[in-house]
Amino acid sequence: MTRKLLSVTAAALFTLSSATVVFAQTTTPAPTTTTPAPASTSSTPASPGAMPSKDEIRTARQACRQDATGQGLKGQARKDAVNSCLQQKYPVLAKRKTCHDQGTAKGLEKKALRDFVKQCIAAS
Repeated sequence: MTRKLLSVTAAALFTLSSATVVFAQTTTPAPTTTTPAPASTSSTPASPGAMPSKDEIRTARQACRQDATGQGLKGQARKDAVNSCLQQKYPVLAKRKTCHDQGTAKGLEKKALRDFVKQCIAAS
């Protein structure tokens, strides 16, 4: 009985492993030839008052860092140059930071601070 059970188990394992090999060798369908539209790489937002995406900000920050490095700036001078560069490219970020600092100075937190920043930006 044990020998028969062992034979059946071995046969079942062989069958399963063979099926896996067959499935592993099937070809995948050819990829479609359409290409996605390239992402916008411009460093300016779509509209002047719109918030830029995180990718746009990241790209602009990298460009500003490269400019500062190209000028040979280091330390605080480099940080100031990068911040100034970003503020020139995205004035809405500078305004948002100013509004956030004002709200924080008033002692606002969480939802109240978020609402204050939205209202402050809309007022300007």
